[in-house]
Amino acid sequence: MSDYSTPDALAVELRRERSIRRTVKLLEVKRKEIRADLQQFVTHLALLLPNRPVKSDPKLLIEAMERLGDDGFAQLLSQILQEHPPD
Repeated sequence: MSDYSTPDALAVELRRERSIRRTVKLLEVKRKEIRADLQQFVTHLALLLPNRPVKSDPKLLIEAMERLGDDGFAQLLSQILQEHPPD
């Protein structure tokens, strides 16, 4: 007979795998939302900046990203800029 006081290793592993898969799904959804928000931001960036559209001075956005001090975010934004250049 099995001892119910100690969890079965297979059951523990299945619960762990299920938790990992749920977390992956949540992260994928959040990543998609963040990318969509950043794409919208890049698209409308020229409306937010006074006097100069970003397309005429891309160095402005690059310098602003460098000043953030967040390399991961800057890389994500750079990737989105390459995929969807500002209007």
